[in-house]
Amino acid sequence: MPLDKVKIYIEISEGAVLPVRGSDLAAGYDLFASVACEVIPGATSLVSTGLKIALPPGYEAQIRPRSGLSLKSSIRIPNSPGTIDADYRDEVKVIIHNQFHFSDLPEMLLQKPELSDHLRNNCYKVSFAAYLHETTGNQAIYNLIDDFDIWLENDGLPFGTIRIKKGDRIAQMVFAKVYEAQFGIRNDVSILGTDRGGGFGSTGLN
Repeated sequence: MPLDKVKIYIEISEGAVLPVRGSDLAAGYDLFASVACEVIPGATSLVSTGLKIALPPGYEAQIRPRSGLSLKSSIRIPNSPGTIDADYRDEVKVIIHNQFHFSDLPEMLLQKPELSDHLRNNCYKVSFAAYLHETTGNQAIYNLIDDFDIWLENDGLPFGTIRIKKGDRIAQMVFAKVYEAQFGIRNDVSILGTDRGGGFGSTGLN
């Protein structure tokens, strides 16, 4: 059975890639980064897609994570699903958060012992306070934190930095219908339909 179609007008800047589906029945359209960027551990950044869209009234576009990236990397989309309204005409950008923390490294080595080869051959160890001093120029930093060692890649960025290249798939966009609400004020909504009560785990954890 063919899927319903909705007409989406799109403006594509230089270097951008048209959203594509991974299969004929995929719900989401892959979004691609239009510029390269780095997201250091703990940071949150806006990643450009180079796209602007015009949705018809009654539709929204939802920005969601790609399952493969969520499983295999520390990339997270913190506002997932993000919403693009029908009257939004600016560039579509994706909020990317790097949830890697330096304290995660021992667990990563436990799960992937071969990672030690990468650290030995492609990284070097420094104190975190020294790294902050080098990158910020603030000498007082040494007195503000309890120091610990971190690993830096050969390019000087911390191990765990997410490197997004131009053309990388970073998220997916799903189109959905939107319904306008008409509110009817009632003194007691529990008398309407069935009231199961509770919430927030009231029916149990399993």
